[in-house]
Amino acid sequence: MQIPRAFAQLTLVATLAATLIAVPSCAPRSTGVQARLDANKRYELTTSLVSFDQAKQAFESGELDKARKECETAIARSSTQAKYWSLLGRIELEAKKLERAVNAFAKSIECDPTLAEPFYYRGIVQQRWGAFAKATEDYLKASELAPDKVSYLLAAAEIMITERKLDDARVLLLPKLAYFEHNAAIHELLGEIALMNDDFTTAARSYERAIIIDPEAPLVAEKLVSAYFSAGEYQKCLEAARRQRSIAAKDANGQRVVVPNEVFRNEGRSLAMLGRMSDARAVFVEQSRVYPEDADCWRDLATAALASNDVPRAAQASERLVALSADDSSGYTLCGIVAEREQKYDEAVRWHRLAVARAPTNVDTLIALGVALQSAGRQQESLEVLGKAIKLDPQSALARKAFAGAVVE
Repeated sequence: MQIPRAFAQLTLVATLAATLIAVPSCAPRSTGVQARLDANKRYELTTSLVSFDQAKQAFESGELDKARKECETAIARSSTQAKYWSLLGRIELEAKKLERAVNAFAKSIECDPTLAEPFYYRGIVQQRWGAFAKATEDYLKASELAPDKVSYLLAAAEIMITERKLDDARVLLLPKLAYFEHNAAIHELLGEIALMNDDFTTAARSYERAIIIDPEAPLVAEKLVSAYFSAGEYQKCLEAARRQRSIAAKDANGQRVVVPNEVFRNEGRSLAMLGRMSDARAVFVEQSRVYPEDADCWRDLATAALASNDVPRAAQASERLVALSADDSSGYTLCGIVAEREQKYDEAVRWHRLAVARAPTNVDTLIALGVALQSAGRQQESLEVLGKAIKLDPQSALARKAFAGAVVE
């Protein structure tokens, strides 16, 4: 029996309708798919954070291989986390794999350009490579993104100082003083800038502030002592040097006290500049025992001994200076002066000629020879030598005075 056409069409329509109704009810909803995707992402992020924390702990413990493995596991689970890439870069930096480090920092910056850390550490790599302009750029960017991190600011300033871009460094640091007023390192760097500009008074004030903020800051106290001396603040220099001595004695804990060489030097020279030559001599004697290979110490000792009329000590010190620094004319000049004090004028002339042989254009050396020749009764030779000194420096009052004295005699 044939099925009527109308009935067949009705059956087909009903079947299609049933199918259309059934399909949506069997297919997953789009919101359900998204929910499962989001849940999976949350799971991956959670597990990646566990690996990241383990990587940090291993890195801080110095276990670089384990740290790298855990960090790479974290990245494999969640590759868009900037802090993961930044940590990987730090691990590679610590392992001295600089190319890998730079690539990791670049990826971190790509994931989150507002994260300061990768810029800072990439700057360290650039600095190691000698790419100072790129390093400075990265440090400045890090400081811009994290203005409360003084280390980022200081890193940029230190490169500028190294490259002698002193004005740039000062302009960078000065506006930050209000915010970082109680940071000793900024004041120390400002002191370095002033020192390199031969502004010793400003340097001393900056170092003073640094010491007040952080009395234990390494080397700043010694820098302050030197700045005081260079600024002509001899009494302050003396007091600061003696404070350093006291600190050294306190830190010795019953062991032999080791006073830094520069502290000795500036203490003795300050005493000399204050006219206390005998005290200065005593300091230089002590310094020479602690630092017997320091030529400057023996020069200072010979000078102070001569000023104190301690000729035997001056002779010993000047001869030691000649032995330590055979090409330095000052040792021979001092030996010549000692010989003159002993009224050994021919010997004095010999020493001064040795000095002139090492410094033929040094006006003071020529004057010393001229005076010795005059004392030895060799008038014409004295005038010739003093004439050379005046020719080299027509403004030298000492040369003119010595020449006039030779003419009178």
